[in-house]
Amino acid sequence: MKTIQRVMCRLGKAFFFTLAMPMGLAQAGAVHVELATAYGADNFHTRNLQQFADDARKLTNGQVDFTIHAGGSLLKPTDIYAGVRAGKAGAGEVIMSSLSKEHVLFGIDALPFIVSGYEDARRLWAASRPAMEKLLHEQGLQLLYAVPWPPQNLYARREIGTMKDFKGLSMRSYGPTTERIAELIGARSVTIQAVDLEKAIAEEKLDLMLTSSSTGVDTRAWTSLKHYYKVSAWIPKNMVFIDRKLYDGLDTGTRDKLIEAARAAEERGWRLSQESNQSAESQLAANKVSVSTIDFIIRSYLDRLGESLAREWLKKAGNDELSVLLKYTTERSAR
Repeated sequence: MKTIQRVMCRLGKAFFFTLAMPMGLAQAGAVHVELATAYGADNFHTRNLQQFADDARKLTNGQVDFTIHAGGSLLKPTDIYAGVRAGKAGAGEVIMSSLSKEHVLFGIDALPFIVSGYEDARRLWAASRPAMEKLLHEQGLQLLYAVPWPPQNLYARREIGTMKDFKGLSMRSYGPTTERIAELIGARSVTIQAVDLEKAIAEEKLDLMLTSSSTGVDTRAWTSLKHYYKVSAWIPKNMVFIDRKLYDGLDTGTRDKLIEAARAAEERGWRLSQESNQSAESQLAANKVSVSTIDFIIRSYLDRLGESLAREWLKKAGNDELSVLLKYTTERSAR
């Protein structure tokens, strides 16, 4: 009898612990997903990612349990995409355009001067998302959501009033696209990596650069670049994806809840991006940087430049990419 009482007592304690266990803790049979990202814990993308993980855990009652590995701690930034496909992580976050060598479609949101702001960027994402989901599916991945960085805008040492003002100026380049832009506007291309940018600005080694408001703050652009023009050269996006086998292994209800968390993360992330941009532009203005839009005639020229570069991109693209760009341009012209 005493043995039976002891067993009943243990069962009673176990039952009490089960009732008292907080909602959202991983349950038996839960899918544990290691998610790799390159960005630090304080970056707005990573904060949004952590909120997504928390929401997914709560909505699925702990059946999908993400662990976020920030700052490249699980996989090097350049290895995240391939690493998830190889099973070294269950999910990942990468900047989409960094994969343009993998497939031309990944470079679509880094085409220069085809968007004029967040509204256009949303149109482009709406037009390209189905093709992106199809591509990732073929790569063994499931797209969860995508969130933009702030726009890439123009910094200048002196006021830019006409296209002639670009001629002969030294412009920072960090890849083929920026080199091509410098060539087309008559500027002189100067290669400067991100790690050297703050010093180069302080030492007045460049006259122009295309980068985000937040990078301008981080590099103290105001030490020599006193003019900032909101040209929205491009608005690149990070995308978050999960191994397709993990995703397909979830029951329908759990998949639906995961997608619900992803939709919320996408909406929240776009808002955070805009808030981050506004805050950084305010910091630039507070440090005596002139923040303004570019002259209409220059903007028109840049738009035509963008069309020219898009045609060059389409030479490497296929029917899917052509369809996406046509859909976007048609909807943009009808706004």
